[in-house]
This record gives sequence, structure tokens and C-alpha cells, in this order.
Amino acid sequence: MESELGVIIKEKKGLYTVSAGGEELFCKAGSRIRKDGIRLMAGDRVEVERNADGSGFIRNVTPRKNALPRPLVANIDTLVIVTATTSPAPYPYNIDKLTVMAEKADVAVAVVINKCDLKSPGELLDMYRTVGYDCFTVCAATSKGVEELRTYLKGKTAVFAGASGVGKSSLLNALYPGMEAETGELSKKIARGRNTTRHTEFFPVDKDTYIADTPGFTMLDEDKLGIEEYEELYLCFPEFEKHIGQCMFRGCTHLKEDGCAILAAVKCKELSQSRHESYVKLYGELKNRKRYG
Repeated sequence: MESELGVIIKEKKGLYTVSAGGEELFCKAGSRIRKDGIRLMAGDRVEVERNADGSGFIRNVTPRKNALPRPLVANIDTLVIVTATTSPAPYPYNIDKLTVMAEKADVAVAVVINKCDLKSPGELLDMYRTVGYDCFTVCAATSKGVEELRTYLKGKTAVFAGASGVGKSSLLNALYPGMEAETGELSKKIARGRNTTRHTEFFPVDKDTYIADTPGFTMLDEDKLGIEEYEELYLCFPEFEKHIGQCMFRGCTHLKEDGCAILAAVKCKELSQSRHESYVKLYGELKNRKRYG
């Protein structure tokens, strides 16, 4: 029986929904996959064989170009980090943890700032543009900026992530009404959104365009970032690169040492103080987890 290529768009209790040939097949992992102990995940490119009843078996999985540890997805072109100008106020440390996870997995980053009708994106926009990330300002409620973002995402496999309440589901509804993403109202009392997304699922929204929403969160555990050696954390801050090797002393941690080129760049505002503060905090968290974990 001939096999065909497809993409796993959803996994639930050992059953996989595969998009192949413009159709969705409900598949089980073949014996070879199970024997080899391969853990399949959403985003995997797979070879499937169809059954007469419209179901199928996954016979093989092609090599992954990357994978994210949270959510557990593969072959991602872009991690789209959604934040808001207000309600809730942006928390750069959580955004920066996501950028670190993406950098470690070799996934491109796009920062989308929502609710720009309520407050100017200002310094937040400038900060991430300076890093070199693709940045977009939008208003999901009025669809302002949505078309530009939709054009950017065309032909990509993208994962949306962001804290609860930033309007991620509303933005997805504006981008792709067919996704029918469930929206949640922001609690006025505690200014924290209700997590409405229960699982990670890719939606084929256009030719070769797959979009996934991820469970909302307020904190991403440091041990889920894929960083094994805290000494290499600086490699996940791309704006540090041109200053590496210029410190006065070898083995500089870029935390508080005299003669540190990165600290000097922060002092003269060439590098963001906020991003460096995220680096310092995350370095300490990772170091403590390794020491006491």
C-alpha cells in the first residue's frame, strides 16, 4: 500500500489527526513507531497509509528541524509572542523567557503587541525591534494591523503564545475566523485572564500555513526552556553577540563584573536594561535549579 506525506495537527490519547491531501485522517502509530519508542507530536511530518474506512497508520516520521519543549510541538517556523499594552500590563521577563526558549530551539520570534488602541506600545516595541525580532502592533477589537500580520504568517508553521488576558484568542479570531478560537473575558477584579485553551492543535488556515494556539499561562517554568547549562544562557540573547569576547576577563558571566562589555553597553543604552535584567534573573533561576534540582 502506498504511503503519503502529512502533518500531525493534533494528538489526543494516542490518536493522531493528520492533515494529508487536503483531508484529515484519524491515525494510530504504526508498529515500527511504537517499537522504536518515538514520541510523536503536533507538527511532525509523517508518512501515513490510508485504511478503507478513512483512518490510517503512521508508518514513519521525517527528521525534525526543531522542537519546542512547551508546548511540545515540532517543525516550527515562528513563535508568535502576543502581549498587550495594558490590561494586563506587559511583563517583559515572561516574554523574554519565551524568546530564550525559541532561540535555544532555533525558532524565529515575532512579537505582537495587542490593545494598541488603549495605550501606545512605546518602549516595548522599540526594545524588541532593537533585538532584531519582527514586531507588529495590532488591535484585535478593530482588526487594525491584522492584515499585515496575516500576510507575514502566510506559508509558515507558527505557534501563538502569551499570557492570559492579552487577547490572543481574539487576535486569532480576527486573523482566521475559521479557527473559531474560544475567547475569554478578562477578570476586572484581578486583571487576570481565564485560560480558555485546553490543548495545542494546528489549524491548516491556508496553503502550507499552519497555526497553533497554546494553553495560556502566567509563568513558564525555567526548566521547560530547554537550557541545560546556565553558562550558555547568553547565547539566547542575540543582541549580546557583538559584545561577546570584548569583556576584560575570560569567563565573564555578564552579571556584575568589572570590565564587562555587555554591562558597558547597557550603561550607555546600546543594550536594553530590561532585557539584561531578565538575563540576570533567569541566570540565577537556572543556576539555582541546577544546584538544588
